[in-house]
Amino acid sequence: MKRQQHMILENTGVVEAQINNTEHNQKIYKSIFSIFIESDFMITGIDINKVEASRLSKDMITNMKFNINFDDVKIDNDNVEVAFTFVTSYEGGNESSPKNVGEIRIKGSVISKEDKKSIEEIADAWKNKKTLPLNFAENIINLLNFECGARGTLLAYSIGFVAPLPLTRAKLQESK
Repeated sequence: MKRQQHMILENTGVVEAQINNTEHNQKIYKSIFSIFIESDFMITGIDINKVEASRLSKDMITNMKFNINFDDVKIDNDNVEVAFTFVTSYEGGNESSPKNVGEIRIKGSVISKEDKKSIEEIADAWKNKKTLPLNFAENIINLLNFECGARGTLLAYSIGFVAPLPLTRAKLQESK
């Protein structure tokens, strides 16, 4: 008989403290994430509104896969809000016959303050292609790898998984 562990936490506003858009918080984020970000990208907030962790079997984990989806983009003056879903899938079995062992899913949004030119590029890319400009997307991905990896570590530990920590910095390029 398979035993399934499942945990869902939803943000009710009590547990998750909203990050204020103050100059102080912007300086803190800039210094924390400067090792992951290579531009004047200015994070003003990260809001996690749902986390989910499930373990479907006790099989040994042989592989982890990471996936980040940009679900929506909203622009308000010089603020850009990118809604995301971060998923770590855990697999067991072997390469020819992988087995789904479980996953960690984190949903939320990243808010950044951008200049007028960047906002126009972001709005155009999202409207026309449902993508983000490479440099902006790369910065968001690296931020989410760090932030969701750190938050996901507690979830992973709770259900007996290894931490969902992508160890390399993402570097995006135009496809040819």
